[in-house]
Amino acid sequence: MELQWPLILFTTLLAWSAGVFGAQCLYLLRGQGKKAQMPALIVSVVLLAVGGIAVFFHLEHWERIFNGFGHVTSGITQELIAIIVLFVVMVVYFVYLRRSGDEAKVPAWLAVVGIVMSVVLVAVMGHSYMMASLPAWDSIMQIGSLLGAACGFGPATMAILTACKDEALDYNAKVNLIGQLVNVVLVVAYLIAMQMTATAYTSVELWFDPTSPTQDITADGSTEPFSGASMIWSVVAIIAAAAGVGSALAGKAKGDWKVWGAIGVVCVLVSALALRTVFYMTGVSIYPFF
Repeated sequence: MELQWPLILFTTLLAWSAGVFGAQCLYLLRGQGKKAQMPALIVSVVLLAVGGIAVFFHLEHWERIFNGFGHVTSGITQELIAIIVLFVVMVVYFVYLRRSGDEAKVPAWLAVVGIVMSVVLVAVMGHSYMMASLPAWDSIMQIGSLLGAACGFGPATMAILTACKDEALDYNAKVNLIGQLVNVVLVVAYLIAMQMTATAYTSVELWFDPTSPTQDITADGSTEPFSGASMIWSVVAIIAAAAGVGSALAGKAKGDWKVWGAIGVVCVLVSALALRTVFYMTGVSIYPFF
């Protein structure tokens, strides 16, 4: 399938936004990173807005996207609802932050709701891509890979912001290491899950399309992440995710989270983009094989 960069950016940026907001809520529950709460909220809102705008560029006639909003069962409607609900939670969170100033007094229940809605947004977004006709997409691990990216993005971004606010937190090391480990595990798990779906396809010896008589039904290796053109992107996704774990360990050892937090964010970003590239390259419909 052709790479859909607007949707790749949409899923990646929304996972990043949800990760940052979820992480700052977690920090708040632990009484950590109070000075970084407002900057983190701004970052998460900006990422949410930019990611939401990116999805419109997927359509040549972007205004037609509103036609799908009338159907509650459609994936795009469910994504919109999740985005709006999370944004409302962010607004309420902002009001509490403004009232409390540097004390960053936000009710624990609101922080819990923020974490839950961050997970829900990523899960709903990933679920909208699950289709029985596309075996490589129709996997719970596809949702897991987006949650993994959020787990990597959030703590790394919070580490940068707390460092910029001169908050020396040991908590950064713990949360970053866990988040990066979760990300690399879920990246590998989804790639394995995609590889296993290759058995869903049948070998087609003869194929003739009157509009493209010399074209193969699918490019070589396009149904497998560890074969053909997909392989290099799969390797990049794994290496970048593993490098994220290294950045967390280096940050823990050196304590310079401005540098190692930024490196962690870049590693997760490269891994997420590479994985979504594989996602589209292996997005081959099963129907032509029957």
